[in-house]
Amino acid sequence: MVGIEKVRGGVSRWYGRVIESASRANLGSFMRDHIATDALVKTDCWSGYKGIEKEFPNLEREKSGKKGENFNLMHRVIMMFKAWLRGTHHSVMNLQPYINEYTYRFNRQKMKEGIFENLIVRMLAQPPYPYKEYIY
Repeated sequence: MVGIEKVRGGVSRWYGRVIESASRANLGSFMRDHIATDALVKTDCWSGYKGIEKEFPNLEREKSGKKGENFNLMHRVIMMFKAWLRGTHHSVMNLQPYINEYTYRFNRQKMKEGIFENLIVRMLAQPPYPYKEYIY
């Protein structure tokens, strides 16, 4: 399953997860983990989304059967992921770690200026870890 966040006509973030089936429980779990309940959500007309409107009141299910034409940005992001996967790794046994790596890279591609500052802030927020605790 793949979800994207659109900002000003482009994709700012993407999330992906291997799910067992496209059931309401699996789709809902993914959505609760990555989407704010008050966000505007657009999906296709897959029956697994039926009933999720209770948790996500701004959920819009596309009614047209245009075979994905309503989700051009989504398909572009998926194609970029597939190209990265084929070009870098060639074959994959367990897909989820690759999705996690691509998600990490994609979602941080526009944050390059603040990466060092973010690292320092995170390091300072943690309690000290003295050298003597490293030794077994």
